Amino acid sequence: MGRYPFMTWAKKYLCSVGDSYAPSTVVEMERRYRQMDREFRALKRSRRVNSTSPEKISPEDVLAYVNYQKKDKRMKESGILHNLGPLNNLLAYAGNPAVTIFKQKFRSSVPKKRSIRYPTLEEDLFQRILQEANRVKEDDWRRLKAYALVTLALSTGMRNKEIRFCKVADLDLKHMQIRAERVKGEGTYGQARSIAIRPEAHGILEKYLKLRSKKVAKKCLNNQALFPALRDDGDGYYSSNGIRMIKSIVEKEIGKKFDLRACRRTYGQKAIDEGLDLDAVSVLMGHNTTKTTETYYCRKRQETAIREAQDIWTQSSGNPGVKTPKIESKFEVTGYA
Repeated sequence: MGRYPFMTWAKKYLCSVGDSYAPSTVVEMERRYRQMDREFRALKRSRRVNSTSPEKISPEDVLAYVNYQKKDKRMKESGILHNLGPLNNLLAYAGNPAVTIFKQKFRSSVPKKRSIRYPTLEEDLFQRILQEANRVKEDDWRRLKAYALVTLALSTGMRNKEIRFCKVADLDLKHMQIRAERVKGEGTYGQARSIAIRPEAHGILEKYLKLRSKKVAKKCLNNQALFPALRDDGDGYYSSNGIRMIKSIVEKEIGKKFDLRACRRTYGQKAIDEGLDLDAVSVLMGHNTTKTTETYYCRKRQETAIREAQDIWTQSSGNPGVKTPKIESKFEVTGYA
């Protein structure tokens, strides 16, 4: 296996997956395996693991790797779990069940998967972005592109990748829809979808398309990207980091950092708040189940649920002006907070 058995096995494994993963996923997996290789070799030098070969890594070595990530790197448990999956796949490919045995033998050390729904953008920030977008001059390409991109993210909930590879022909302002073809999980579980665009985006997108047409005509006539990189050669699509750099223009002007996932959550939550049912929101966001939508993105707010419940109970009392009386329990409950 040579001097670096970990990467030798990793390359063999990545070759074996063939077209099962998108090219970008394979690149990310190789980057992750290279990082693991460096970490396992460092742990081997410090005698915290006995082997760096996927064939010989033991459950105790996996434990040492997990503890290293927890204590030395101070990684969150979600991040450690994100690494254990690829490590398990690689070791299993090498015929080694060490990760599975680790989970059985060292249960208390196994990172826990916690379902966390991160916050949306605050309403005042949402409105400020829209206000600033509408103030951008029609000939300001740099700022117009940045605000159009962020407004599109807020108004469609599209992922970074979906925005990157979106073509100008996929945007239909007449019917306020956009088509996401290059979706997460494409080629496997992911499916292309059409998305309803929030009405707030119409003005900025219309203004952006006019200037985009002029820019493309001068620089790169055949570029089909909705947000073209305007290079002289190549496909003309931005990288993921390129999209983030464009977004940073808006962040600097409003004095607040945010990511596109926050824009995605905002799209879903606003739709829920405005009365769209969960199943419809889940379809628009490209989720296979509503559980994913509820767990990680959006669900009905507690105050909305309370108001709806009170409205129903008030109506069922037969007198809209009379509040539902409080029902006193005849049982005294003690010992509970």
